Amino acid sequence: MTTQKTGNFASGSGVRIPDHQWNLPVTYTPDGSRMMTLGEIAEGGIAMLSQPQMTMEQRAELVARRIEMQPEFEIGMIGVGVVGKERAIAEVKAQSQVGRVLIEIEQRLLNKLMEQIELLQQRKKAPAGQ
Repeated sequence: MTTQKTGNFASGSGVRIPDHQWNLPVTYTPDGSRMMTLGEIAEGGIAMLSQPQMTMEQRAELVARRIEMQPEFEIGMIGVGVVGKERAIAEVKAQSQVGRVLIEIEQRLLNKLMEQIELLQQRKKAPAGQ
């Protein structure tokens, strides 16, 4: 069954996920050879690495790729100032102090997205009318 994404919702589910998130990577295949998108995970039944299973290098690559794929990226950080897309990618890849903070921020977002996907999958499995 294909999940139709319309607006900020997976149709009929009440699960709110921004449109641009569906095509961004959220994890890796179990062998670590390929990143997997949120849309792939939402289809269900696909093995993947959980966040604790990922190495720091994998997390950094994943976050750098997510930032690269966004049309615009800019974040203000206390004590650092405004960090644009190119600097953010460099900081994440270098795993600098700023990069590690950006990785942590993105990991929190990924946790929330995965919670939403779990909710979506539970609702798909629930009998009609519940």
